[in-house]
Amino acid sequence: MWRGLATVAAATAPKSSSLLELKTGEKFKATSFGAPLSISGELVFTTSLVGYPESMTDPSYRGQIIVFTQPLIGNYGVPNRDRDQLGLLKHFESERVQVSGIVVSNYSAKYSHWTAVESLGEWCARSGVPAFTGVDTRALTKVLRENGSTLGRMLVGGPDGANPIPFEDPNRLVSKIFYHPKCSPPPLFSASASYVIYFLY
Repeated sequence: MWRGLATVAAATAPKSSSLLELKTGEKFKATSFGAPLSISGELVFTTSLVGYPESMTDPSYRGQIIVFTQPLIGNYGVPNRDRDQLGLLKHFESERVQVSGIVVSNYSAKYSHWTAVESLGEWCARSGVPAFTGVDTRALTKVLRENGSTLGRMLVGGPDGANPIPFEDPNRLVSKIFYHPKCSPPPLFSASASYVIYFLY
């Protein structure tokens, strides 16, 4: 099957110097390339080599800050919102970004893929998700591996450029408890087929 040329575009350049701070005391200098928003939450890491759009829209990561161990993220951009014959998104796990923030070692300011429609930085900024690059994710992952998931905060602009925010555990929020799962009513797919699919989101 013939494919057209890959889309190549320059993403928005990384913006301000920022700081990732863990409740256990570790601090990592970073550069912000997503939404200019300081947040706190639970840090977890993923060793997935590909599929950052799928990981970021996975409801199981709702409210968490994902650390990607893959050293280069963003090089194939963010795909379109095409749907399959059942009406499900082909390239995403849900209808919206579920994570609170992302942390990467190296963000690719240019992307190239035939399905790409925007850069990772543009998608994060549009979705209100802060994103940090330039972090030693190997050292950070080692901390998370030894201590388990850890509370942290992403301070855009650094400690002097952000309003003080507490370390907030999303698992203790009543709103999170009542959020999952919700479907009112649940979307129905393939009603006329020999099987029925309900989509919880």
